[in-house]
Amino acid sequence: MTDTEDEWVSIWNGKDLTGWNTYFNSPFSKYDITQEGFLGLNNPAQDIIDVVQLGDGSAIRISGTAFGMMFTEQDYGNYHLKLKVKWGNDKHPPVENSLRNTGLLYHGFGEPGSAYAYLNTVEFEIQEGNMGDFWPIGDIEIDVPSKPTDSEFHQYDENSPLRTYSTTKFYKEGLTEHVDVGLMDSLVKMYVKKFPDKENKHGEWNDIDLICFGDSSIHMVNGTVVMRLFNARKMSDKSPLKAGKLVIQSEGSEVYYKDIRLKRIDKMPAKLVTKE
Repeated sequence: MTDTEDEWVSIWNGKDLTGWNTYFNSPFSKYDITQEGFLGLNNPAQDIIDVVQLGDGSAIRISGTAFGMMFTEQDYGNYHLKLKVKWGNDKHPPVENSLRNTGLLYHGFGEPGSAYAYLNTVEFEIQEGNMGDFWPIGDIEIDVPSKPTDSEFHQYDENSPLRTYSTTKFYKEGLTEHVDVGLMDSLVKMYVKKFPDKENKHGEWNDIDLICFGDSSIHMVNGTVVMRLFNARKMSDKSPLKAGKLVIQSEGSEVYYKDIRLKRIDKMPAKLVTKE
């Protein structure tokens, strides 16, 4: 397939969650798997995710009332993924006073819940004001061209050298409490800010593109490249990550997703956007 062919396949059917699994912790428990009411894998009693009808068609509504995910039954590699996302209004404990948050995760592997409430994955951050940022979740290491900023964190810069980022924040058993390893220093080694900021206003749909080929990936927000990432690998044994499950997070915030579709690619697209 060339990068000019248009062979898109919907990986969400617009009706239900066929082709996807779900996994959730207890409502309001964040990462704690020990609390009463733990939901686990494909629990039919859960009501955290449902399909709703909006004025512009059907969408997946994630209430955010428990931390967890929906994730594909199938693994994917060498693809261009498109979807639309917009924020709802509701926020729930323990993040009712935080930024609205969710995430598109990719190259997922391991058992559900093996990395906090998720799989081991590379994260395309979808958070208010931070859409397109990078986080590693679990056994992940990756290289991003980036530079220091006036804040503590590094920012994507395509002309800067590659820096390595990996999971450096550790938790005690049960994932309920941070081990004191110098939290801010740890976060700086994990997190990269996107550039530029292309997120639309609250309540408007955002077009998200994720392009993965081999162990490289590209994050795009509303038609603009906001980050390029290279050499995705497992932190544990340095083996390349070139495929895995796709994941959408529930993280305490109401959010809507729709038009989730994908096409296979045999190379990175030659041209994505015009540089500003």
